[in-house]
Parts: sequence; structure tokens; C-alpha cells
Amino acid sequence: MNKIGLTLLFLMVAFACKKDNGNSGNTDFFNPVYVDFTINLNLPDAAELKFPNGYFYSSFGYKGIVVYNTGFSGSDQYVAFDRACPFKTDSTCSKVTMETNALFLSCGQYSGSKFVNCCGSKFAAQNGGVVSGEAKRGLKQYYVYNYGTTL
Repeated sequence: MNKIGLTLLFLMVAFACKKDNGNSGNTDFFNPVYVDFTINLNLPDAAELKFPNGYFYSSFGYKGIVVYNTGFSGSDQYVAFDRACPFKTDSTCSKVTMETNALFLSCGQYSGSKFVNCCGSKFAAQNGGVVSGEAKRGLKQYYVYNYGTTL
């Protein structure tokens, strides 16, 4: 075998053995779900969204969606993320919940008034990026369109 053939064989083996952590490229970490719903900001359930750091939970999405008011203006004022934690999404506990300070989302859920941690991952509410924990990627983001009093 010549040097070129040996080099190509080595490269093929190296790429074939590359570890796939499921976070490569732009692939989703759960099966895509269709999301299309509206929120009327004048309704009492969504009243918090009128203020910076206000949020709203929806049952749509893979494990639900959290819509958040960043406090910015224009198209960056509202963001929406799936509540599925990117670390072990198939686990029943891997669902993010807004912390009491409304600045971070943590993987886990409340049981009564006590927060039950799942994987320890923490995400920034303004952009869904990983702050700490086991997750290696941010939360799945959905587009939010603002039509005055309707999102």
C-alpha cells in the first residue's frame, strides 16, 4: 500500500471512530415538534410578560415552552425556549424551571415549594445559554413574533 492509500485509510478510521456526543452540528437533541400558538398579553395569565424578567409557561413544545421578557426592546424583547434540558432529554426529570430570581432556568422541578434538582444544569433566561452543569449545549429556541398585545 502506498503512502497516499495508507494516509486515506488512517483518516477514514479516525473519522469513523470519532465520538458522537449528540451535540454536533445543528441537529436537535429531541424530535422536532410543531409549535404555533399565541399569547394575549392582556389576559391575566400572561400579565407578567409585560415586565422585564416576566415569564409564561406553555404546554406546547417537547416538554413545554417558557416565554421570557428580556427587558430589551424591539425583536429581542421576547424569547422562547423549550423546557427540555439538553442533557438526557429522555429522562422524566430533565425539564427546566425558572428560578425564583427569574434570571436563570434550572434543570429540575418544584415539588410543592421545594425544588428537586435533576442534572444540575443551569441556563441564562435571556439567551438559553449554558451557565453551569452537565448540559453541553443551550436550550432549543423558538421564534417569537410580537404583534403589539399578542405574541
